[in-house]
Amino acid sequence: MSLLQAGKIITDTIQELCLIRNLSSRGVMADIFAPIKEGTSLQIEFKAGVRVNGIVRWIEDGRAGIEFEDDIDIHALLAPNTARMTPRAPRLSIDGTAKIMLGDEHVHVQVADISQGGMKVAEHPELEVGEDIVVEIEGLPVRASVVRWIRDGQAGISFNRVMPLEQVAFWAARQGEEDGDEAGG
Repeated sequence: MSLLQAGKIITDTIQELCLIRNLSSRGVMADIFAPIKEGTSLQIEFKAGVRVNGIVRWIEDGRAGIEFEDDIDIHALLAPNTARMTPRAPRLSIDGTAKIMLGDEHVHVQVADISQGGMKVAEHPELEVGEDIVVEIEGLPVRASVVRWIRDGQAGISFNRVMPLEQVAFWAARQGEEDGDEAGG
């Protein structure tokens, strides 16, 4: 089945966004944005939040063929689940900072995760639900945004315009390479 859907690949060492192009009961073909080797065991997370175990069988021209450990029911995987909230874009856990413009003031916040549509940050005393802000993250375009929720010491920020998957994926892959450079050197 042809499909264009954001997903997340999770291995023992990385997590990255991918673009799922083809899906069958036995596996997927996906665009990948960070280096992964043939034979790598991983989990692939779909937009519905479901994770499936698999192994990378081939890589060519930025695409990977991933075979599932067990056959899946693709119709059940893709069917809307009315008991849950609307499927959301996959999130990548990160340990980074962002600069938020609140009126004329700039504040720095700790970022916990990011997706194409927003991010979760450590709560800041000046953030208020419903507040319009501007988010700056080094390496990504500046985004007009709004604070959607604040609870348990964290705040959810929604970008007014969704970022292209490739942009977030390449940015995240570069962050992983920089983290690897720091750990190795």
